[in-house]
Amino acid sequence: MWIAAAVSCGHAGATKSTPTLSNTATALRALDAAQFLWVSTECVDGGASLAQAGFERRLSTEVHGTSLRFTYDTELPVAGCASTEVWALDAAPGGQWTFSPEAVVTQPAGVACGAPIKSERGVVRMTGDTLQELRFASPWCRGYDVLSTYLRVSRRLPDSAEIVRRYVAHWNRRDADAVARLFAEDGALIEPLSKSDDGAPLRHEGRTAVRSWLRQAFASVPWLALSLEDVQAVGDDGRLVVNFRYMDPRLAEPLRGRYLLVLAAHEVYAAELQLLSEPVPLAAPPASN
Repeated sequence: MWIAAAVSCGHAGATKSTPTLSNTATALRALDAAQFLWVSTECVDGGASLAQAGFERRLSTEVHGTSLRFTYDTELPVAGCASTEVWALDAAPGGQWTFSPEAVVTQPAGVACGAPIKSERGVVRMTGDTLQELRFASPWCRGYDVLSTYLRVSRRLPDSAEIVRRYVAHWNRRDADAVARLFAEDGALIEPLSKSDDGAPLRHEGRTAVRSWLRQAFASVPWLALSLEDVQAVGDDGRLVVNFRYMDPRLAEPLRGRYLLVLAAHEVYAAELQLLSEPVPLAAPPASN
């Protein structure tokens, strides 16, 4: 069952007739809240040796109306790095999909973990529990098309490293719902930007309250950038210190901060936001005469 049209991409071969997006509601439902494990990747020119690099990837898929969201959690042990990428897939002419990167977070921070990230066109095919993703002119294959195959697996909750990367990725996407879903139902977020009656940092109790505060925070700026610096474990009981730099249009320079996270049962039980430097506001332009 093709979920988008496989065209004769000029690069990879024969044309296949496929249903239009309006006829693929069943196929789209099969990709909502699903997980897949990477099986193989092939370049049409015969290249790609990702398995030799220790390549491992888990793909989480979601349906949003007639669009898709693919989240890739990738490890490249040989290169010593891991990444989380969030991509939006929107219908394109000819039954194809446009793959648009929305956020990329790597560990260690700032390390290029895999191929360069750019918008691409492609096709998605679902056959039973097998998902195939064909991307045209991929940097993974030196500009040739690349075909990746995944197998549906039982849902697995994210581990601590994936939770941190997803937290940062969804912050950068300004997606309050996605960040809040990482919290336990009774989880809490403590932040110093608001104050309680006694002047202490405000504590937002429960996933609903966390989501509400995040929506207000994200709506207050046209863009923001949260850059992961490093992650330090405190003991072996799920406590993490996540150092970051933050920037938005109101600031003259990046703000340093950290999150103190407490993870339990693959969820954020508590997150305390602390600022490690004072915000430096962008100077207002001089008033015109």
